[in-house]
Amino acid sequence: MSNRTDDTDVSSAESTLVRSGAAIYAGAAAIGALETAVRGAAAYSPVPWTIALLMAPAILVFGPRVPRSALAALGPIGVVLVAMVVAHSPGASDAAILYAWPVLWVACFFGVRETAPTVLAVFVAHALALLALPDGSLDRWCAVATSVVIVATVVRVLAARNERLVARLRAELRIDPLTGLLNRRGLSERSESEIARSRREDQPLAVVALDVDHFKRINDTHGHDAGDRALIELAAVLREQTRGSDIVARTGGEEFLVVLPNADMHAATEFAERLRAAVEAGGRMTISAGVAASSRPETIFALTDAADEALYAAKRAGRNRVIGAPSTGVASVGAAEGARGSVD
Repeated sequence: MSNRTDDTDVSSAESTLVRSGAAIYAGAAAIGALETAVRGAAAYSPVPWTIALLMAPAILVFGPRVPRSALAALGPIGVVLVAMVVAHSPGASDAAILYAWPVLWVACFFGVRETAPTVLAVFVAHALALLALPDGSLDRWCAVATSVVIVATVVRVLAARNERLVARLRAELRIDPLTGLLNRRGLSERSESEIARSRREDQPLAVVALDVDHFKRINDTHGHDAGDRALIELAAVLREQTRGSDIVARTGGEEFLVVLPNADMHAATEFAERLRAAVEAGGRMTISAGVAASSRPETIFALTDAADEALYAAKRAGRNRVIGAPSTGVASVGAAEGARGSVD
């Protein structure tokens, strides 16, 4: 689900890019038509407005089909069309303000590498346009050049800041705020890539499902703050015991899941037992764990379901123990005998 959401976000952003680009060219064509109607057909060259009018629907139709990098060329093209208007304007003209449109658009949707050529195009195109005018002057060029640099810089800085904020928000959507581990969404995304890698490289993949024994009793006896501290402590132990390539997530209230790339059933069970012993050594709580592994996993759900069933078996067997999924044939490991009863 999360990948589809991200794909939808990207598709929406690309759609906005294309529609806004087409809108700029359509707007320029509308201004040209209005100026021609007000001042007379002989006042302006119809060429730039006509080109803009033709490009607007072409961008809408072909824009989604071309590489994003190719769309950045719409900035310099727009600059050239504006320069043509400036060069053919009778007398003093305010057409130079239109340079801000392509500069703003490119700076908003693209990076510095794509924005710089558009700004440079303004420098060159406007200089050539002023040379074609009898009253062209250096101060007019400087005013336009300074303006577009300021526009590009401000918009690029704001766009970059917005991109960082969006990236941070997306990252936070994948993180459990209490423990700092991945949440279900983050686990789903990471697991999908590990499943694909496991099948591609023909490497085993294991899953360990675990939770805190008698967690409800901790909350009821010592309060929810104590329960939160227990979860934070368990998360710290998980970080200490796992490798950098392992995926660790909090999937529920006191429930956690560890995905172990390139680990078979034996290695995963040994890991789970080390983890169980490390938590028990802390003296504040114990955990139960279920283990499942596959040499060629089809989906992460099959593994997590098997690990959950093994976890429930560990709870029923007395808690504070590790049990492998029945299909793997791994027996109970470790365990100080605990009270039998309801699973929590």
